[in-house]
Amino acid sequence: MKKTLLSALVILNLIWCAPVFAEQDDPVMKALQDETDRSMKLLHLDSHALPYFVSFEVKEVDQRSCFSILGSPAVIQHLRERILEPIVKIGSHNFDSSFPSVDRHGHYAYITSDDDYNAVRRAAWKEADQCYKYAITGLEWKKAYLVQNNVPDRLPDWTKEKATVSIDPKETISIDEQKWCKIVEQLSAIFKNYPTLQKSKVILIVRRVTRWYVNSEGTRIRDSRPLISLNIWATAQAPDGMPVSDHDVVAALDEKSMPDYDHLKNITENLAKRVSDLRLAPKADEYCGPVLLEGQGAAEFFSQLMAPNFDLAEEYLASNDHWRNPLKKLVGHKIMPKFISVVDDPQATEFKGTSLIGGYKFDDEGIPGEKLELVDNGVLKGFCQSRVPTKHSAKSNGHSQGGLGVHSIINVSSSKSASPEELKGRIQELATEAGLDYILVIPRLCVCKGYFFAEDPFESPIGDGVRHYDCPDYSAQPTDPIVAYRLYLKDGHRELVRGLEFTETSLRAFRDIDCTLDDAQAYLVEPDDHNTRHLITPSYLVRELVLTQAKSENTAPPQLPGPLALQADVQKAQPDK
Repeated sequence: MKKTLLSALVILNLIWCAPVFAEQDDPVMKALQDETDRSMKLLHLDSHALPYFVSFEVKEVDQRSCFSILGSPAVIQHLRERILEPIVKIGSHNFDSSFPSVDRHGHYAYITSDDDYNAVRRAAWKEADQCYKYAITGLEWKKAYLVQNNVPDRLPDWTKEKATVSIDPKETISIDEQKWCKIVEQLSAIFKNYPTLQKSKVILIVRRVTRWYVNSEGTRIRDSRPLISLNIWATAQAPDGMPVSDHDVVAALDEKSMPDYDHLKNITENLAKRVSDLRLAPKADEYCGPVLLEGQGAAEFFSQLMAPNFDLAEEYLASNDHWRNPLKKLVGHKIMPKFISVVDDPQATEFKGTSLIGGYKFDDEGIPGEKLELVDNGVLKGFCQSRVPTKHSAKSNGHSQGGLGVHSIINVSSSKSASPEELKGRIQELATEAGLDYILVIPRLCVCKGYFFAEDPFESPIGDGVRHYDCPDYSAQPTDPIVAYRLYLKDGHRELVRGLEFTETSLRAFRDIDCTLDDAQAYLVEPDDHNTRHLITPSYLVRELVLTQAKSENTAPPQLPGPLALQADVQKAQPDK
């Protein structure tokens, strides 16, 4: 009996101590913790104070990719790199050296990808020293600014939060490389059957991002975020020289969740046919009237125009209008139709069988991500927040990205979906009011202009140390429609058109949503921060939007047909054997 009890106690003790053992066995975590402790006790210059807060983050990207063009043997690439970024604050929670987003002065270091305690700690020491000196400058500038400028109702600079300890296993990439290289080659070979295309490419990206985060409050986090994505591109040129292009992305959190080859083949063939048809489509006329935004088009439109306004609600010293959120004073007011609600949930993992990309357990500041009610029955309820207090909340809700409040996985839902008959009736009424015999349907918007043939549209989380954001704004110009149709009222047929671009479009467009469909799905969107994520939305009908003819300068088409077209002509000319 005593032996059994002793064994049970030993097992329980091992379970309780597992995170401690994991940290002790992790040289990266130990190096960051030791340098955090030393900085808090000893880092000072002359009469300036010691830091009151220090944190270190190491982010490692382990990525494998392979790509093929027209069935060529897949080119395999492997990337593994780490970046270290410190934050050093002097002063107090009420008044410190920070200025929203300027805690991150660009002091970062690429460090060894080996678990070398001395190398990691030396890098942490050097970068923290530079950050401390910038913190001194920042605090003195801030004092001087407040002496010369009256800032009424100034908020504290930093919230007090509970420490979190979460040590996940450090995982590695696992994929059948030979199998997927073969699939990439087979999919890229499909474009041989579409001789009018000018470029095409298929690339597979398998990535795992591992993060170590330590701060002086006691938070210690190690976590991993996986991603596997298949990216398919194609471009062509219309007879008048206008370039047309499109791409599809299929992504999942692991290999077993990826679609089978037949499904991927169908996606690739549809893309090739879509771009081939688009080059021959007639040019659209300028348009002002109702627009039905379907599928990916609805998701991108919401992501580009409305979603950024749930972010960056912090107060700024010496700010300009460019950084002011136009919705900050509208909490409790109606900003969308009564039947629409919006939720942000970074810990969401699945929607209708789709594994969701872009979520997390802990944000950049080590705070657990919270599910937020952003819009309830059309009324704005709040914002995504970091540890920088706002007038709406004195606490973080776990949405920090680079020290600023940024959204994660957004779910747009509707309590009143129109039936096909009701939708048809509303389209008829709105088009008649506008004096039109057709309306525009936009199922696809460009994700990011000019990036169709980037090696990696899922930009590395390491990047160049500089963070980019879609800044809140009351109006913006959405990216161009990739696919647009005229939906004729008389017989309901659709005609593919090309060459449209949006004019400057205001948030008023979302108050003008007339109805939604019962077809909500999760779509991948890529905001300006390049953190690709899912956005869940139904299709919706907007009463009025304005689009004009694209003003791009068109290069003359090639004088000779492409080699694939020439080969196709030769094959047709050969007699059957």
